[in-house]
Amino acid sequence: MKTILIPIDFSSTSSKALEIGASIAKRISAKIVLTHMAGIEEGVLTKKTNFEEALYHSKLAEKQFSGLLQQPFLEGVLVEPVLQKKLNFSSINIFAKDIDASLIVMGSRGSSGLNEIFKGSNAEKVVRSSEIPLLVVKENELAFAPERLIFASNFDEETCDAYSKIVEIAGLLSVHIELLYVNLPGKEFMSTIEMDEKLLRFFKKVRHSDPVKAIKTVKRVADYSVEEGVFNFASLTGADIIAIATHGRKGLSHLLNGSIGEDIANHSTLPVLTVKI
Repeated sequence: MKTILIPIDFSSTSSKALEIGASIAKRISAKIVLTHMAGIEEGVLTKKTNFEEALYHSKLAEKQFSGLLQQPFLEGVLVEPVLQKKLNFSSINIFAKDIDASLIVMGSRGSSGLNEIFKGSNAEKVVRSSEIPLLVVKENELAFAPERLIFASNFDEETCDAYSKIVEIAGLLSVHIELLYVNLPGKEFMSTIEMDEKLLRFFKKVRHSDPVKAIKTVKRVADYSVEEGVFNFASLTGADIIAIATHGRKGLSHLLNGSIGEDIANHSTLPVLTVKI
C-alpha cells in the first residue's frame, strides 16, 4: 500500500490539503499519514515550564487530530496521525523518506511582495528540500476531480527522472498527461528544428518506445515567461494539475536565480505537482 504524507497545522488551508489527499488516497488505494506541522516548538522545550507547556501542546494537538479524523471525506480511508516533537520544513523530507511516502500533499496560501522575496511561503520551503513528489494545493472552491495534467518542462536531460516520476503519478491518478514547452524570446528562444533535436535526445534518454512520434505530442507555446506560458496554457486547455521539475535552489542562488517551480507553486490557483531534479 502506498503512503501519502500530509503535514498539517490545523488551518483551513491544511484541511483542504487533507480533503484532496483523501481523494487521491481513494483513487490509488493509499493510506494517509498525518503529521502536525508545528509540532512542539523548540522554544517551548527550553523554557522552565517546558513539561507543562509541552504536555498542553501535545494534548491540544491530539484533540485537534481527533476532530479532523471525523471529517466525512475520510470515510473509508486509512489515516495514521503522527505527532512530532519537532518538525520543520527540511525535516518533512526526512520523515517522508522514513515512512516511504510516495507523495506529499500540502496546503499553501502563497505569498507576495517582499515577504515572497525574503521568506516565501511554507510550501515553497518544502518544494526546495523535498526529494519526494509534492502536490501543493490552495484553499479555493475548485473541486478536485483531475482529468488533465500538464507537465511543463525545458526537456533538458537532467529532467528525465522527474519526467518518469510524473508519468508514474499521472498513471496512478488515471489522468491524461500533456507535455508543454514554453518558448521564450531572446537568448533562450529555440527554432523548431532545434527544439525537435532536443526533444529527440530527451525521449531517447527516457527510452520512449517511439521517440520520433513522442516529439509530436509536445505542445509548444510562446510567451514572455515560463510562468505566464504555463498559466495561459492551463487556462486555455482546462488543466486540473500543473506538474513541473524543480532544482530546489537554496541560499544566494535561490535569491538571485529563483525557482520556476516554486513561483508556479506559489502563484497558481490549480494544484501544482513538483518533483525535484
